[in-house]
Amino acid sequence: MKKHLKDIKRIQYSVDKSNYNYILDQSERTIHFPAFQKFLQTLNQEDFLLYPSTDNFKSKISKHFGVRTNEIFLCPGSEIGIKSVIEAFTDGGRVISSDPSFPMYKIYSELYQCEFFGIPHEKDYTISMEKILSNITHETELIILANPNSPMGEYKSVDEIRILLEQGVPTLIDEAYIEFTNKDSVQWLMHEYPNLMVLRTFSKAYGAGGCRVGMVFSNPNNIEILSKFRQCYEVTNVSIKWCEFLMDNYEYVDSYVQDTIQEKKKLISLMKNFDIIDSNLSWIHFNNEIDNADTIRIFDKHKVLAKFCTLPKFYYDVPHDDRKNWCRLGIQPNITNQQFIKELL
Repeated sequence: MKKHLKDIKRIQYSVDKSNYNYILDQSERTIHFPAFQKFLQTLNQEDFLLYPSTDNFKSKISKHFGVRTNEIFLCPGSEIGIKSVIEAFTDGGRVISSDPSFPMYKIYSELYQCEFFGIPHEKDYTISMEKILSNITHETELIILANPNSPMGEYKSVDEIRILLEQGVPTLIDEAYIEFTNKDSVQWLMHEYPNLMVLRTFSKAYGAGGCRVGMVFSNPNNIEILSKFRQCYEVTNVSIKWCEFLMDNYEYVDSYVQDTIQEKKKLISLMKNFDIIDSNLSWIHFNNEIDNADTIRIFDKHKVLAKFCTLPKFYYDVPHDDRKNWCRLGIQPNITNQQFIKELL
């Protein structure tokens, strides 16, 4: 066994979600699609018997997202996109990101014996661009920045991203939640900056977390390098068909996103007795004077699955606050009409 693996700790988050009435812990869509039965009629036995071909799928992604087919690296979930970028573009140097951030940034950096350097959040929950730039050294091989930032939700403007890209360091912008900002992807900058790679996913706004489909968009030279780490068969036939269905019926995706954004605004306006950290994501953080003791009781009563910072398998504390029971609550359309929210308010 490789000696460095002994010091790497993995935490497996595994919950039987069938035990809960409300699943609001991982930004999964829990609102059913109205045309799901119609989709099921498109499946056949060959979808399960035969290995998948992705050429037509990439063509559809190309048209839907506005990229060329040779600018697409398809992967079984955006997490594998992160892994592949670190495999391809690092060689034991420094990887800069935010702290806290999506845990797999650090895990994969450590697995490939890189120095993971996390930039802490400021008191307003932003990431200082100046601190990122000042910590770029000759050993820096990769910058990974979620935009909007996960978990605290800051959005960096195109001008700020440009400053980062002008440093010339390979940079992965993780846009897992970009649809919830109502702002455009920065993927168009990849024709101007050859060091830019953009990560997208079907898991969040598209509500297809169980399909495990992600993409890295970049210039053809970078995609050629990434493709050396391509999985033999990146995604399944069933996943391909479902994601194609979502692209063909994007109105279902967009209505869910807009309803979620409006519902989040409504919920925040009602939570007058709570301290709230809003975000450009599909969740909020909140707490109160008694460190959410009443929230935990109400959520347990109604079998609401959310994330609290004190949970043993949770990976961060809310920066600059001593309270430990901050709740990260995923937002779904119509959440304000649910009984557990009414009791909470």
